[in-house]
Amino acid sequence: MGIINGTEVKLHSRPYMVSVQKNKQHVCGGFLVHESFVMTAAHCIHWGVDLTVVVGGHSLKNQNIGSRMSVKYYHIHPGYDSKTLQNDIALLQLAEGLRKSKFVGLIPLPKKKSDIKHASACSVAGWGATKTNGSANDVLLEADVVIMERKKCRKYWSKLSEGMMCASGKASFCQGDSGGPLVCKGKAEGVVSYNERNNCDKPTRPNVYTRVSAYLPWINGILKSVKNKETLLGMSYFIHQVHSCMFNYAQCLTNKASSGHEIINGKKAEDGSLKYMASVQINGMHSCGGFLIAHNFVLTAAHCDKSGEMTVVLGTHTIKGEVKRHQVQRKIKHKLFKTARTGNDIMLLKILNNGKSGKGEKPIKLPTKDEAAKASTQCLIAGWGLTEGRKKTNDLQVANVTTIDTEECRNEWRDVKVTLPENVICAGGYKTEEGACQGDSGGPLVCNDVAVGIVSFNLRQNCNYPNVPNVFTQISKFLPWIRKHMRANS
Repeated sequence: MGIINGTEVKLHSRPYMVSVQKNKQHVCGGFLVHESFVMTAAHCIHWGVDLTVVVGGHSLKNQNIGSRMSVKYYHIHPGYDSKTLQNDIALLQLAEGLRKSKFVGLIPLPKKKSDIKHASACSVAGWGATKTNGSANDVLLEADVVIMERKKCRKYWSKLSEGMMCASGKASFCQGDSGGPLVCKGKAEGVVSYNERNNCDKPTRPNVYTRVSAYLPWINGILKSVKNKETLLGMSYFIHQVHSCMFNYAQCLTNKASSGHEIINGKKAEDGSLKYMASVQINGMHSCGGFLIAHNFVLTAAHCDKSGEMTVVLGTHTIKGEVKRHQVQRKIKHKLFKTARTGNDIMLLKILNNGKSGKGEKPIKLPTKDEAAKASTQCLIAGWGLTEGRKKTNDLQVANVTTIDTEECRNEWRDVKVTLPENVICAGGYKTEEGACQGDSGGPLVCNDVAVGIVSFNLRQNCNYPNVPNVFTQISKFLPWIRKHMRANS
């Protein structure tokens, strides 16, 4: 019997292997890359954000072997696309750090961005099904595979990107193996991603893996951030759900597909109605919102500053297809910013714009004095972030929200053991079903046609029915800072 055509792993010979589980049922593989982090495939988060992991295990039925750990945060690559499986990589941050032992250990990652030579011998392991549409296997299985040249693999998978790699052989992975490691010379070089749908047993095409070395800057940035002990959601993280099993996702043990509706319970913005809106993108993928405040300046959240090439899309409410993309000449982040939860979550982007705002672009007004919007003021928020059901959208969504008394907001957050920073305002989310979600960060809170706030954070992983208000950076508190840096960089 296999991973497909694999053999049982020698007990505890792969101490880095992890079973990712939902309701104590195996759904994906994973592997330990740090005492606090498990690497897996981004599409494994299809199963939801209440996953646990079992480390040090071998037999899924034997509960006495292995330890169950809770997942604290879900770090999904911001460029992940659930339809094409581009950037199919995620890090699960554990609630507690692990102690290494004979049964629990880490696997090294590659140290530099490079391709594994084709024809290299590697191996793959997992608890996945041993036949197409089968159940998870009880014991951990392994198999040898051989790296295939990317050019050759593209004959089978035409949309194979530089962030992917292929392997083939007599063995194959199957449902439930997703997220496991492709191991070459003792290093985790790949993450199990996808193969042919409904054809594990006799595949006619090679298996596809996410190439780990292509993501080292992103990985290292996340691993280092654990020192900051960030406890809140900087809402630029995307938590996608898979729309369908168009590929044979190696984790897809059921045929159910997720669905979503419209910012949370908002509606599609009328074309041309919000000409100030900006999509802040990393490597060509939407990462955060922002808004035009002058022909060559966009305001956004400081936590939206990430590694990769940052550009800004303006003049459109649809960010799919041909768009007008502006280069970012300078990022001006507030010098006191550390994390969203400590405040000063504000950043100016100076963009390359030919002397004036283009067609479909119009700056929004800022407050003229240091004055907060009164409680119970009707305002709006907009963005391309995740919608209800955690569905990604390419069309700008808008929702009405109401501002909330600051002291009331602080008390509500205090109940979830969070002290809000200074210079914030609150609106939406609380006692409503409307508010901001992941990917909306940096967008404006607009009251009476004036941008009074910047989307900063909400309670992590609770967009649809939030029990605390959304938190925004209060722009009026930063007017001198904004004016100073616009003058200095004009």
